[in-house]
Amino acid sequence: MLKGILASILFFIAINGKAQLGIMKMVGKNTSNYSYGIGAYVKGIFSVSQASDLTLELGANIFFLNDDGTGDGTAVVPIKAGYRYSLNGTGMGLYVEPQIGYNIYGVTSAYVDGATQNFKFHGVVFAAGTGYLFLIGNTPLDLNLHYETIIDHGGSDNYVSLGLSFYLHFGKRDAN
Repeated sequence: MLKGILASILFFIAINGKAQLGIMKMVGKNTSNYSYGIGAYVKGIFSVSQASDLTLELGANIFFLNDDGTGDGTAVVPIKAGYRYSLNGTGMGLYVEPQIGYNIYGVTSAYVDGATQNFKFHGVVFAAGTGYLFLIGNTPLDLNLHYETIIDHGGSDNYVSLGLSFYLHFGKRDAN
């Protein structure tokens, strides 16, 4: 069943996808030792109207600790569904995008008593974002800012990300 769901998600993303590389910062309790993280995602977009889209996103984010190279840090792989709405009604310009999903894989590695220990976690994901969609030539770009939280066992991992997205084109492009 899980393989079928993942295959459906990848097919949806491949129909009309965009990719992003981003820089992010963990925020909140016990995160002062984390340096900036890096992340990437692919997002499938299904237009509902000129001003709004349904989105499905699969990402991977890595956060490193400032720990003098012992390899400690956190990695998460969230999958999220969202609704993106363009504020001017054109599908371009300023937009807002709430999202909900699930962290399908998470691990925090910590150096404890002379050895590295891995603590795995899953949990519900809530995210809110805003951004600006614009064109350079015929290529749409998306400059965005997101806040995301993963809730697990009464705690949470929170981070803010700044990203730049570009659209992937799978298969044959339109002649226009």
